[in-house]
Amino acid sequence: MTKTRVISGKRACPMTPSDETGRGAKNRAAAKGSETGAERRGPDRPPACKPQDVLGALDEGVDELRRFMQAWHRSIVCGKPPDRRVMALDSHMQTQFGKWMSERSGDGLLQQPAFEELTRSHRQIHEQARRLANVVLEGQPIRTAEYDGLINHVSRFYDQSRRLRDAFAKLVSEIDPLTGLHNRQIMAHDLDVEFERGQRTGGPLCLALTDIDHFKRVNDTYGHAAGDVVLASVAGRFQSNLRPYDSIYRYGGEEFLITLPNANTGTAISVLERLRGALETAPIALSDGTRLPVTASFGIVRVKYDIPLKQSIERADKALYAAKQGGRNRVVTWSEALETETLEDQAEEEE
Repeated sequence: MTKTRVISGKRACPMTPSDETGRGAKNRAAAKGSETGAERRGPDRPPACKPQDVLGALDEGVDELRRFMQAWHRSIVCGKPPDRRVMALDSHMQTQFGKWMSERSGDGLLQQPAFEELTRSHRQIHEQARRLANVVLEGQPIRTAEYDGLINHVSRFYDQSRRLRDAFAKLVSEIDPLTGLHNRQIMAHDLDVEFERGQRTGGPLCLALTDIDHFKRVNDTYGHAAGDVVLASVAGRFQSNLRPYDSIYRYGGEEFLITLPNANTGTAISVLERLRGALETAPIALSDGTRLPVTASFGIVRVKYDIPLKQSIERADKALYAAKQGGRNRVVTWSEALETETLEDQAEEEE
């Protein structure tokens, strides 16, 4: 038996227990979908789906089908004329769920086998219901096998909807709703996994903390709604420029944590410079048409397996502080010298 997995907005598909994918690949399109707002979406396309949107659509689709089947049975049993939507050749598209799926057919969150199967079941229900209604209108009895076929389609739709809903409900509990990135609870679990893997294999692992430069100024000048657009867009920009096996999490506020497994310091710097450049070179479009230049600062550390992971994160934070102090919009690597500089800065502040 297979189960449905939602890959943080990228894809959901039937999977077997042996099917494993890294966390970075799991949340890539959800964050990428955060970027597909005004700066990526065409004027006639609806906003990119979020997992919460899918949950609402699935619930409404199930309720709508229940009402449809009740009305269908009432017309068949009581000899009443069937609703015109039942008899339409495109009756599947006469439903809110059918329209919703059609309007978002190009959305990456829905381009996956589980939703293709769900849409196919939905279409089959309405086609079969129309055929059987025509049989009754012609004065003929419905064959048992044909009725059972309709009910099987309905049961399949309910089962598929339930599995997808369970998967998306789990996903919603694991991600930050604004950016589509995994939250700190998942981050803590993933960091432990990467740290234990590194201890076991000896492979390199780098961590980075990044912070949006002058983010408070964005909120103060353009408002918090614009700040939300910037946060979501930055998350999408970063996620789409990471390697497939890297991961990014919302660390808090305008700060993100990035893990770069199997990367030495040089490789990690190259990846982060790509992120920094992708943000610096393309202003973010706000809803009022303003194109806002945005930059970010990065602090990076290569994880040492003989010290607590928390200490490595603290080192990345010190490197980030140095990047801010050094003028922002740059990547700074932690070094022992930064420890001395940080202590000196703290002493000056205390004085």
